[in-house]
Amino acid sequence: MQPLVQNPGAVFAPQARLYVVDEDRRVIAGPLTVARRRSYHREWLLGLAGVTREAAEAWRGLWVAVEGGDADD
Repeated sequence: MQPLVQNPGAVFAPQARLYVVDEDRRVIAGPLTVARRRSYHREWLLGLAGVTREAAEAWRGLWVAVEGGDADD
C-alpha cells in the first residue's frame, strides 16, 4: 500500500479501524483492525486482526480508508 497522507504511521497505528474500498469509495470489507504494521520502502505492510494473508490477497489493487479521516493526517 502506498499511503496518500503525510503521516501514515499514525493512520496505520495498532488498533486503528480501516476499511477496504474500491475506486468509487464503496466499502468492500471492514471495519478491520490493525494488529501490527511496519514500513517497507515507500509502502506499508499491515497485519489485520482475524484476516489471513490469503483473504487479504483478494483486496489487491483496492484502497484502504479510515472512518472520518482527515486528509492532512
